[in-house]
Amino acid sequence: MTVLEFQAVLLAGGDDKRLYPLSSGVVGKALLPVANKALISYPLQLLASAGLKHAFVVVAGEKAASSIATWLSAEFNSPDGLQCEVVTVPEEYGTADALRAVAPKISAKTFVVLSGDLLTDVTVDALVASHQMRDALATVVLYERKVSPSSLTKPGKAPKNVDYVGLDPSSEHLLFYASSQETLRDLKVPMSVIMQHGHMNISSNFADAHLYIFDRSLLSTLEMNPSLSSLRQDLLPFLTQQQVKMTKEAAAQQRAASLETSGLRPAPSVDYMSMSHEGPIGGAPNGGADYMSHGSPIGGAPNGGADYMSMSHGGPIGGAPNGGVASTPEALLPGSGGLGVYVIPSGKYCTRVYDPQTFSEVNREVADPGTAMHLSGMKPSKFDNSVGAGTTIGNKATIASACFVGEHCTLGDKTSIKRSVVGNNVKLGSNVKVINSVIMDTVVVGDGCIIQNTVLCSSSQVKDKSSLKDCQIGHGYVVPSGAEYKDEIGHGSVVASGAENKDEVLAKDIVQA
Repeated sequence: MTVLEFQAVLLAGGDDKRLYPLSSGVVGKALLPVANKALISYPLQLLASAGLKHAFVVVAGEKAASSIATWLSAEFNSPDGLQCEVVTVPEEYGTADALRAVAPKISAKTFVVLSGDLLTDVTVDALVASHQMRDALATVVLYERKVSPSSLTKPGKAPKNVDYVGLDPSSEHLLFYASSQETLRDLKVPMSVIMQHGHMNISSNFADAHLYIFDRSLLSTLEMNPSLSSLRQDLLPFLTQQQVKMTKEAAAQQRAASLETSGLRPAPSVDYMSMSHEGPIGGAPNGGADYMSHGSPIGGAPNGGADYMSMSHGGPIGGAPNGGVASTPEALLPGSGGLGVYVIPSGKYCTRVYDPQTFSEVNREVADPGTAMHLSGMKPSKFDNSVGAGTTIGNKATIASACFVGEHCTLGDKTSIKRSVVGNNVKLGSNVKVINSVIMDTVVVGDGCIIQNTVLCSSSQVKDKSSLKDCQIGHGYVVPSGAEYKDEIGHGSVVASGAENKDEVLAKDIVQA
């Protein structure tokens, strides 16, 4: 059996404001619980399953790095298993910055980069083997969104924070990539790509899994272009741009050689096709390129548009004169494979935890034997749920299928749990109803409470006869008796329906009160 040689870099991030107040009880997003296991344990197990014995864990911020290092030492590192080396970077670093910081430690020709919030059952060694067979610079893993971005926006408006991915007809090569947290009104697509492949599918229905296989030569590109801060929003668009540039240069050289042989002068090249969401169709500048447009006027790049798109967090990407990017053709494409892509097939699981909604969804999916319980390493009981050792279940209390209940919990009489995850050492009183919720460790819920579509962080308390719906309750907060909290907008604010003035209370105020 051939042993693949590669290294791994796990980007664990730091504190994530998007997950506040869920992260109020831990230091570092990577330690949030998913089905009663730390989030970071899932990508680490993925690497361990591939046979790796060492991985770099890059953490943003000293506090988060210390917390994760302590957890690794206590819970994961073992003499015969995967050993993790923690690398600390400044909190403001992007994903490409973090990779650049660990670059001197990478010596293997192939290395894997993955996010600490990734859950998938795709095997890493199979991805590495495919990448090496293609001799590609990069292989990008994509998964299909559960809901199309266009369905979440008003008709005629472009969605925000999506990836526009262009694939060849075989869906094996990445030809185009544009990403931004804001709305992209114009997509400028090089005509040379269409002419070379005959067809290209551009879709916003794919999400970047933040799982990449890279050739080591990519590190030279990062070093020469220090303004590339994000792998998703900066590096991938830059690489597709450079790939097209090199393809055009090679084609131009071949065409020039052919015309020179025939004694003819080369004609100006056709340059770009542009796609936009709205507005009149623009003309071709200087008569040099034909444009096709669905919308707003498209401006041409000077001199035939050699630099067709600059994507970054703060304007044009630096590293070259006139605000351009440093071109490194000799290091860009190490082999004939170019930029590869792997689309997660049907039947495989892949998702990320990046906000309160996905946190709740992923917890419920990992608790479901029909979806992703296998990722937790737990086997379902005959009732298709999982109940930890030492848990006491009261008279007529029920735990439905697709539920996780941790160790040493107490469930009072007539209490019911449906489609939920309950942590360790949790106490639920009598006649409590828990539905579609996540309850972390050491939470206490009084008698007669209703907890629905809610996250209760560690050590929080809910007093008797309270009702919580669509809430995120922070670490250590005490909900008073008879309270009725409802999050009507779903963005971290909670309405105390039982209060006399029904004022809106911010989630951070609830946590810190």
